[in-house]
Amino acid sequence: MKTLQRLAAFWGGAALAVWTLLGLVVVLGAGYFLFEARPLVFEPLNRLLLWDWIVTYGWSNLGVTWWFFAFLLLLAVLVLNTAVCTWQKVAALARSGGQGPRLDWWLRFSPHVMHAAFIVILASHLFTYVFGLNAQNNVVWVGKEAAVPGADWRIGLEGIENTMYSGDRLAFYRGRAIAQEIKLKLIEPDGRVIRKTLAINSPVWHDGYSIHLKNYYPKAKKSMPGRPYANLIIRRDPGVKTFFFGTALFAVGLLAYLWQALRRHKRRGAKEA
Repeated sequence: MKTLQRLAAFWGGAALAVWTLLGLVVVLGAGYFLFEARPLVFEPLNRLLLWDWIVTYGWSNLGVTWWFFAFLLLLAVLVLNTAVCTWQKVAALARSGGQGPRLDWWLRFSPHVMHAAFIVILASHLFTYVFGLNAQNNVVWVGKEAAVPGADWRIGLEGIENTMYSGDRLAFYRGRAIAQEIKLKLIEPDGRVIRKTLAINSPVWHDGYSIHLKNYYPKAKKSMPGRPYANLIIRRDPGVKTFFFGTALFAVGLLAYLWQALRRHKRRGAKEA
């Protein structure tokens, strides 16, 4: 029992939190310079899942990636410290039995709600980076269909409609696309077809996947003869719902904390009056 108490005191201690945060500052400071020195090693993180990047780039470039692994380790320590500390404080509040006004007792939980939300948000990011999908360069030609990685439905391209620039201010840009509508059809296993329109910075969402436009052809009135196509990025983010839940939980905790602070300020003002 004493061993468990010592472990809880260590992992939930404020000293561990302070040293961990200082370690994160040092590691991220070193990471900034190493990232600037070798950006090509870290650029694939934008298109690869975490484990894929680790086995392809991380382990083979430890001279410049060590800080990233140290960052993950320190982040795990911070999460554990936050979880243990939050549990201890919540248990102590529950044992106190709510002395004083009941509302004040409930509002005392607000910082711990924010700490729990912090853990949920980090867990959602980890879940996405480990179990998600980030499939690049999925080229679909007009009139053709393509498989969607990890899904039982297919995607097809029905057409491309461009809005061309026709002004005089930028004469060199005349006849080039300033907006586009990429007409997609999503074919379910039962043959049902769902039609959606895709554009740059306007992704399409379907069945837990998001479809983003990376490139397409044609982009101008006078283009070289060729078959229209769209180059798509297909992503699956299994942690997005958990992330939104964590964000909402953090907002609730923050509002409750502000409410608690306002009540204390009002009470203090009433005593001084």
